[in-house]
Amino acid sequence: MGRIIILTGLLLMMAEVATAGTCLEGDCQNGYGTFQWNDGSKFSGHFAVADPDGEGIYTDADGNEFHVTYQDGRPVASTPITKEEKERKARQREAERYNEAGLTFLRKKDNLSAIFFFNKAITLWPDNPVFHKNYRMAKGLK
Repeated sequence: MGRIIILTGLLLMMAEVATAGTCLEGDCQNGYGTFQWNDGSKFSGHFAVADPDGEGIYTDADGNEFHVTYQDGRPVASTPITKEEKERKARQREAERYNEAGLTFLRKKDNLSAIFFFNKAITLWPDNPVFHKNYRMAKGLK
């Protein structure tokens, strides 16, 4: 009987440590948010009843990132995010900034500057159809 009480107490302490942390942003109860555990690891994704539930990004305490699927607060699938994927996403973010700059110049009727920025966006993310459409619009083409 004493073992059961000790084991139950130990499991409760482990569960408490596993959930100890803070919601950094968003809705970590029932929605989309970013939760950081006390060990520095964090999860950005969907939550249900205050547990990770669904797909998101898990970052361990060492900064390694993984695509993770949680079900009822437990990870059921995990795939490391590669260096190439991180670099591609960084290029895409930069391309989106160039595209936004192009749109700003297009609104100001400065088509030459808009063309320059749309071209930079296309160079970084060549298969994005929106960037090509914006480039054609700045050139006066359909």
